[in-house]
Amino acid sequence: MRIVILCFPFLAALVLAGCGSTGSDDTSATYTSSYIQLYNGSANSTSTRLTLTDSNDSSYLAGSATYTDTTTLVSYAAGTYDIALSRLNSAGDDVSIREDSIELKQSYKHLLLLAGDYASPDLLSLAFLRDDSLTDSFKLYVASLLSADSAYDVYISDSDASFADASLVATVNYQQISEPLEFTLGSYIIYITEAGSNDVIFTSSSYSFSYLTEYVLVPRIASGPLQGNIAVDVINNTTTVTHLTDIAATAQFRLYNSVDSTDPTDIYLNNSIAFTSLSHDTFSDYLQLDAADYRLSATDMEGNSLLKNALLTLNQGESKAVVLFKNSSAVVSSIVVEESNLPQIYDFDISVVNVITDYPSLSLYFVPPNETIDTTEYYITSLSQGAHTDINLPDGEYRILLVYTDGNKNKVLLAESESEQFVAGRNYLLVAEPDAADYKISLLH
Repeated sequence: MRIVILCFPFLAALVLAGCGSTGSDDTSATYTSSYIQLYNGSANSTSTRLTLTDSNDSSYLAGSATYTDTTTLVSYAAGTYDIALSRLNSAGDDVSIREDSIELKQSYKHLLLLAGDYASPDLLSLAFLRDDSLTDSFKLYVASLLSADSAYDVYISDSDASFADASLVATVNYQQISEPLEFTLGSYIIYITEAGSNDVIFTSSSYSFSYLTEYVLVPRIASGPLQGNIAVDVINNTTTVTHLTDIAATAQFRLYNSVDSTDPTDIYLNNSIAFTSLSHDTFSDYLQLDAADYRLSATDMEGNSLLKNALLTLNQGESKAVVLFKNSSAVVSSIVVEESNLPQIYDFDISVVNVITDYPSLSLYFVPPNETIDTTEYYITSLSQGAHTDINLPDGEYRILLVYTDGNKNKVLLAESESEQFVAGRNYLLVAEPDAADYKISLLH
């Protein structure tokens, strides 16, 4: 498989790119505009905006993409544009990430792939004529964001076949993009090996290539709490990126014990001990497990059952947190939340759980310095007892207020945290829970 370099006048700072094999004068009768899309593959990034400015100094926001996501596919008139990649800081100001220029060609799709360290990112480019002659097939590119230390082979096989029957799609180094190969529409399994090896290090579940179009596979090292696993993103012309995980990848979970009245507690999975003598107000370490459905149970130190056969489902590459609590009937129960796989650097996905049963629902306010609950943009208006939700917060400092609003719209402050500054790279769980005397907010990581 031949690796090619830039085929249109991007600045030299743009690194390796793949191109279709069509001539520069080719156009399509179906796709008459020029098309551009941004994929965010920078593992320590945040939501990144793509803005184009034409020769008349008119600027257009093409969209934004979080890590492992894409913008929409946007059409523009052919021509040369300045492009700017930026992010919004906690004050709502636009912060420049990098600037370049690009020539958008008629009937071509231009896929930009942000990669590397977000402080000084690389920008890869793939440009190809959109093929309107496909009748029962699709085209497949590979853009590698795997380790820079090795080259990798990427294969596919029919979904009912094995690796022995797989076809080599590409051999790629870090930040290289292959030329396309054409395959018949259908369901396929994707495999990855180190270059020249037959030892498979990644096997996907079956994926259906069902559109007459060009697909781009992006193998990468997964981030988040299970960082180090290999994943493959599948990009086409929609805003939906499919994330394929290794069918052999492990999963993990950790458990927070908020039950004050029974201390300590033993936690079991499928009748095997998972955590011994877990005290109240304690967040366990992660326990890595095979992907499966598990029966979660708990007993007190005398062996009396507290919780029996709660279902914990762990899929490949998932990280989950479980909160043990007493429900409104004073029966021990559990809440399971899935932890984010996003980088948690410039902004944070906070999982929020309410185990207070004295009120039908509560509100939480995340208040930056010099603001109040009336001015902050970050809040959860109504979280029912035994429920959970997520909130995304820009990096910054916050006081967290737990509030009950009665039927007359009078507010009662139940608990308040000190000013909190989130630490980059950590996954946070916030639990609103009863305390010995009143209520409290537990921010856990």
